[in-house]
Amino acid sequence: MHGGPLTFFAPIARAVAIASGWCLMAIAVLTCIEVIGRKFFAFSFQGIDELSGYAMAVVSAAGFTYALCTRAHMRITLAFPYLPAWLCGVLNVVALVTLAAMAVFCAVRGFAEVYASIGVHKGDWTDPMIWRRANTPMQTPVWIPQALWFLGLALFAATATACAVHAIGLLFKNRARLNDLYGPQTLDEEIKIETELAQERELNRGERA
Repeated sequence: MHGGPLTFFAPIARAVAIASGWCLMAIAVLTCIEVIGRKFFAFSFQGIDELSGYAMAVVSAAGFTYALCTRAHMRITLAFPYLPAWLCGVLNVVALVTLAAMAVFCAVRGFAEVYASIGVHKGDWTDPMIWRRANTPMQTPVWIPQALWFLGLALFAATATACAVHAIGLLFKNRARLNDLYGPQTLDEEIKIETELAQERELNRGERA
């Protein structure tokens, strides 16, 4: 169930998550070709391991937003069934505010890394000679993967901040909706989601057949 800021951010997060999944699939295929090529044909792509590291960092940052939109982040909910709704609402707001604060901190530090790697403080940042490069055979300008990584962190920070502000407003207006949108998934909700996903997979398999 989506509402508030999630109505805007959830489709973006889903599209980014799908793109990230295809990226990982491509890296996996290239890695298999790399292994077979080294073993039997004495050739190598030279750098697939480096690209894999960049891909993992980028898709991890991108996945944070999707996890937030689907309420997939780990929550300790042992006491939730025994707490009154108003207290659950307060705890959900605290969780979102602290998550947003951490997300903003990570995005700020990520931007600082990109800024330093481009070398803006050294002069003309368009000059490739001052770019920080990876200490690898590829000598990749590290600001390129860092910029993609930062975009994932920035999307996460924007989503988390918008959700935190929305949750604070709901705390005083509609606690039930607050808990529905931003509370941890219940067992029934998890079962329903998995059932719907299984039915969707069966439907897609039937259409292909």
